[in-house]
Amino acid sequence: MRLGGSQAAYRWVSYPGLRIDRPEFGFRGMRYPYGTTTVGPAGLDDHVDWWIDRCVEHRFEALHMGSSWFDDTEASAATGRRMAERGLEWVGSVSGAWAVEPDEWPAVRAEAVRSLEILHAGGCRLTEIVNADPPGPPGQPVPNGGLRFGHFSREVPIAVQIDCMIANLRDLVRVAEDLGIVLAFENHMDYRISEIVPVVQGVASPWLRINYDFANSLAVVEDQVEAARLAAPYVAMAHLRDMRVQSITTTGEPKFFHAPVGYGSVEIAEIFAILQAGAPDPDAIPVCLEPPCLPDRDPQLWVRLSVEWLGEHCARYFPTYFAGAAGAGLIQ
Repeated sequence: MRLGGSQAAYRWVSYPGLRIDRPEFGFRGMRYPYGTTTVGPAGLDDHVDWWIDRCVEHRFEALHMGSSWFDDTEASAATGRRMAERGLEWVGSVSGAWAVEPDEWPAVRAEAVRSLEILHAGGCRLTEIVNADPPGPPGQPVPNGGLRFGHFSREVPIAVQIDCMIANLRDLVRVAEDLGIVLAFENHMDYRISEIVPVVQGVASPWLRINYDFANSLAVVEDQVEAARLAAPYVAMAHLRDMRVQSITTTGEPKFFHAPVGYGSVEIAEIFAILQAGAPDPDAIPVCLEPPCLPDRDPQLWVRLSVEWLGEHCARYFPTYFAGAAGAGLIQ
């Protein structure tokens, strides 16, 4: 496997709409953090180059970055060239309401095709696809993740969602194949892997695979290890995250907390073993490190702690990366 980074690891210091040094942060009702040593990009338009620099700093081989940051193919092509010069693979991200019924699909399809064309211009050959709600009225924000669709939806039965996703993604993979981009369906705190696998099997194309997120099964009450076993034959990429679970609280409700990799409850080493043994081409899998550090914590520290934990417990899955790190004196 190949160790990569993700834009989401630095969301609170680099996403233009979430940056803690912007007035909008306070308007969202978020507490301003204290003690973080991570200095974000100098300007609001510098975040992409800043992420590239972080990947070079940590010697990552890939950067997970969405198409939504680019307005046209010219801008994405220029970014793709900069990434190639730094030896980085661009692993993309495309959002869409994959479970819409036929009358809504043309609009969703058009936006997804535009996103794929942007990624193609940047040299991207692999992209996650994540579930989202259809766009609302002009000016109304789209929720981060699907509310209308997903495992817990009361509006659309899950069997109907699966049938619609098979039909829609069977159409979209034809476009992806023409562009040379593999689509990887992520379990994005919405669907269980046991619901995504039937979609991949139903589409029956090598251009639709799975992006396995290590922590997201917790959100849909699915066993992570069993999910990894189901996903492994179709996994083309992974998001490496961890979460700490507090299964009971004073109110009787479970709670989930982000954590650096290795510091939470996810059975990371066991999942790596499953992916190594069961994925079609484990050596080619980009594993994008994505500890989504909360705004009152230090994201550079979380990335460093995560890499150090991997070096101690899972280095055998990243032999090239950790051999290079040892040679450079970055790990003991």
